[in-house]
Amino acid sequence: MRIVIALGGNALLPKGIRGTAEEQLNAAKKVVAKVEHILKENEVVLTHGNGPQVGNMLIQQQATKEVAPMPLDVLDSMTQGQIGYFIASAISLTGLHSATLITRVVVDPHDAAFKNPTKPIGPFYEAPPANANQQPGTAYRMDAGRGYRLFVASPEPVKIREHDAISALLEHNFVVIAVGGGGVPIKKSGEGLEAVIDKDKATSLIASQINADILVFVTSVDAVYLDFGKKTQKAIRKMTVSEAKKHISAGHFAEGSMKPKVESVVRFLEKGGKKALICSIDNINEALEEKAGTMITR
Repeated sequence: MRIVIALGGNALLPKGIRGTAEEQLNAAKKVVAKVEHILKENEVVLTHGNGPQVGNMLIQQQATKEVAPMPLDVLDSMTQGQIGYFIASAISLTGLHSATLITRVVVDPHDAAFKNPTKPIGPFYEAPPANANQQPGTAYRMDAGRGYRLFVASPEPVKIREHDAISALLEHNFVVIAVGGGGVPIKKSGEGLEAVIDKDKATSLIASQINADILVFVTSVDAVYLDFGKKTQKAIRKMTVSEAKKHISAGHFAEGSMKPKVESVVRFLEKGGKKALICSIDNINEALEEKAGTMITR
């Protein structure tokens, strides 16, 4: 089967660690060990988030004036290479071949997102940093009650430019690491744009473009829940697209958390995908056997 698996940025940079190269490589090894069986028996694309990493890289850029600062689209590409390197290094231990692909994603330069930043990146703060050297089109805001973070533009992905290369690599038995951090946002002409595309939306799009059979979102929770975090919370083991839409309309899923994942699943299925799963890294194998997680179908 052809499977696309989306790994959250926090899976590769867990909370509570400083983020050294050794720590990130060890995190990648743990993730790959959980999916090794899946990688060996299927055509697999691994996508990943970059929210923590690209924000940290931006802080590094702003810490000195001795070197030229890079725009956000370039930082996106840098995190693709960095995180892809860690994942590829971990995959090498399994004996499989992998390819990390710098992936560009066409967006509309007039997308309203450029005037309304909604994507949180980097570390949490108790209050907005007083001396922060903010870039145009960014803002510090409260992130779901967890603290202040830098919010940047997050335009809708229109087309994955390298989708044909991804398919070709899969056909030659490579595990493909692509669309990292949602991809590098570009105009149709190829010119970069300063933004961070939502990884879930971009993952759904590449899954459709390469005709994947299954789309999997790996999250920090074991399944999708109604009334999450309340005494009345209840895990959803199976739901259809129509049921998912009803739950979204009822406000059951949090913005910037579960909602974009469920919405991205709906898009994939409505474009012809067979089924999608939302699960944790610890139960991903059971989820693919329909024994855990949440399965969504048409």
